[in-house]
Amino acid sequence: MGTIQDMIWKLENFQRNLQDLGTKTVHIVPDAKGMIDRQCPKNDCQSYFKVNSDDWRNIVKDEEVFCPICRNNSPAKEYMPKAQRKAIVSGIRNLIMDNWHHGTPMSQNIVPIQSMEEFELNIACGNCKTRFSVIGAAFFCPCCGYNSVERTAKEAIEKILLQMQKISSIERSLQSEFTKNQVAVIIKSIVENSLSDCISTLQAYCEARYNHLSSTKAPFNVFQNIERGNKLWIGLKGKGYENWLTKNEYIQLTLFANRRHLLEHKNGLVDTKYLNNTGDRNYKEGDRIIVRESDVSFLGQIINKIINSIENP
Repeated sequence: MGTIQDMIWKLENFQRNLQDLGTKTVHIVPDAKGMIDRQCPKNDCQSYFKVNSDDWRNIVKDEEVFCPICRNNSPAKEYMPKAQRKAIVSGIRNLIMDNWHHGTPMSQNIVPIQSMEEFELNIACGNCKTRFSVIGAAFFCPCCGYNSVERTAKEAIEKILLQMQKISSIERSLQSEFTKNQVAVIIKSIVENSLSDCISTLQAYCEARYNHLSSTKAPFNVFQNIERGNKLWIGLKGKGYENWLTKNEYIQLTLFANRRHLLEHKNGLVDTKYLNNTGDRNYKEGDRIIVRESDVSFLGQIINKIINSIENP
């Protein structure tokens, strides 16, 4: 049994080791693309994303980091993923216990934390050049909070186009969980919502881009109306949809925008206003419109063409 002096010596040595441990840093090993893991601290989000390790150290500010998904802004230290934080706490606890029970020095380096596998979508901020990576879609730069409306719009359209390409696979996967009638309802809802999302993306992009380029702001939701939106672009840039699209594409864009209005405000039922605006002879008043995945794919391609024409005149 040790003496009281032995215990005092052990406690003093333990204190010195703890103080030395407090000076150590934890090394986060980047993935194969040089990215380190981050996680939004906001309870309602908690999305994972990655930031280039050099940019995190040299560009990103300690006092404020933005979540690329929800734009929550919190100090950088709060973005450490919960799993990594737990692993670090566990590693430190083991070092302390080994030192106390076995005298193992705590001066050794804490075990490095390995980042998750790299994500597919890699982005460089158009404003501050910070490199980051996400799963799905990103809206904001983690460093400066900048929102690239062009990139966001293109990502949204790409996601819709991918859904339409995979609609048969989606339908088959649903058949194991739902009845045929339920699957038909779900698929119809996905396709119709995708058409509405295309027009909403066009509206959001055109409004943000027009307001950036023009000295006067565009009227609220004006770009949901193709004719009025076309006139605004002609007034600002000297060219509009009629110049950027073929005659058939312009006609179809107008048609789909009017069908979107029916879906949003008339439960898809054809009214006199729709017939007068479009001259669509495939329907009569009281019919319900039909939206096919090929319609959505064509509309998505038209919107991509408009975005490219505005960005690269």
